[in-house]
Amino acid sequence: MKVADVVDCKGLPADKSKTGGWISASLVLGIEITERLSTIGIGVNLVTYLVGTMHLPSADSANVVTNFLGTSFMLCFLGGLVADTFLGRFATIALFSVVQALGTGLLSVSTGLSQLRPPPCNAATKRCQQASNLQMGVLYLCLYLIALGTGGIKSSVSGFGSDQFDERDEKERTQMTSFFSRFFFFISTGTLLAVTMLVYIQDEVGRSWAYGMCCLFMVISIAIFLSGTRRYRYKKRAGSPIVHILQVIVASFRKRKLVHDPNVMLLFENCPEATRIPHTEQYR
Repeated sequence: MKVADVVDCKGLPADKSKTGGWISASLVLGIEITERLSTIGIGVNLVTYLVGTMHLPSADSANVVTNFLGTSFMLCFLGGLVADTFLGRFATIALFSVVQALGTGLLSVSTGLSQLRPPPCNAATKRCQQASNLQMGVLYLCLYLIALGTGGIKSSVSGFGSDQFDERDEKERTQMTSFFSRFFFFISTGTLLAVTMLVYIQDEVGRSWAYGMCCLFMVISIAIFLSGTRRYRYKKRAGSPIVHILQVIVASFRKRKLVHDPNVMLLFENCPEATRIPHTEQYR
């Protein structure tokens, strides 16, 4: 039986018996839990690193963290635009997961190299040398690669998981509800592990080891995610609503001086009268 509006990896109508369902949807959950583990685990304990190791003032350190976390969520708009208009959800998740793994790996290396952090404070004079522009630049590069990856993943991962279920099938509709329950459970689990286990490893073992583990977990989750390529259902790209809104704004601006026909009935497209929005002079 074929599923409407979705295709398989070859672009053919998806066979319900061979694609989608719980097996496919469960492969997506690993990406989400590792994304939460990395982003929250880094953000929640970053101030102590910036103050204690990079010797930044507390206010500046807090500002770096809020900018990092805020950018992570703001970039969801970019991720959604890329997924809806250009790549589709599957390719977007795969691409931005690699970006986040790269950022986390670089962060692991940068926190482990003494050349990329200032020397320890002088115990005698109690003076601390603040991190140089180069050292902060490398740190910013790592953080914003992670933020970019987070934005791309979060914009598509839940939607791609729901694509694996057919809403017109009662059984799969019930499974979709269960999927979202487990999806948010994995979000909470990743967050819990980030603020407990990962913070403990950062403080007691070393940040480089902790971030390296995040990178390793992300690579493993990417491999698991890609292993389901043949089993996934792919929805055809419908275009981003943001692009459509911008097109309307641009068209309205370009035609702002046009004189319309006095017969307002000619302003409507050939559509049923019940769906027409009444014409008004109020916004002229």
